[in-house]
Amino acid sequence: MPAGGTPDLEFEAMYGPQFAKKFVNDYLSVELPKRLIKYRNYWGVTNADIPDPEQVIGYEPMALDRWPSIITVSISGQRFERVGYMKYGDPEYNVTYAMRTYVWIRTEGPEETTVMRDRYMVVVRSALMDHPCLKRYSAERLALIEESSINEQYSELTLLKGDRFLGGGYIGYDLRIEEAIVREKFADLLEVEIIKEKAKIGEELS
Repeated sequence: MPAGGTPDLEFEAMYGPQFAKKFVNDYLSVELPKRLIKYRNYWGVTNADIPDPEQVIGYEPMALDRWPSIITVSISGQRFERVGYMKYGDPEYNVTYAMRTYVWIRTEGPEETTVMRDRYMVVVRSALMDHPCLKRYSAERLALIEESSINEQYSELTLLKGDRFLGGGYIGYDLRIEEAIVREKFADLLEVEIIKEKAKIGEELS
């Protein structure tokens, strides 16, 4: 939608990596607090053992100063597969983005930090793999995480001041989103050419 204006109902923009990050980030912001309650009850732990995230963001901050932090970034656009056509022959694509969702934890003690990090990774992974929830959050365009692409990496712990430790990890995955291009219609292009020709004629007569 144009800033301060009304949406152009005849135009559909491609989403791109900005939307890929926002889609996952908005979904996790809503889903994680609810999912954490279920996992706390299952594990028999409290909010102190696995607290709600302090921030869920779609960019890499200059410094980490809030914990737990959930950060989703887009690494690359990998595949652009044409899957069909919309009205007037506008093409539709499945666009695949390589994504990473980072989990950063800080707490006291190496064991406590490791356990909290590992538990958070499970909760975030379960949210990302919950395809019905992911699709239900935004029904406008199908977004699907390819299960076979999911991989996890865990960092070593970093000792901070006051016997506090920083631990992290990330979940890598491919996110496939339906996107479309609305091409210029032939009649619109013809009208533009006619206007240009009239302008040239007017200049020659003046």
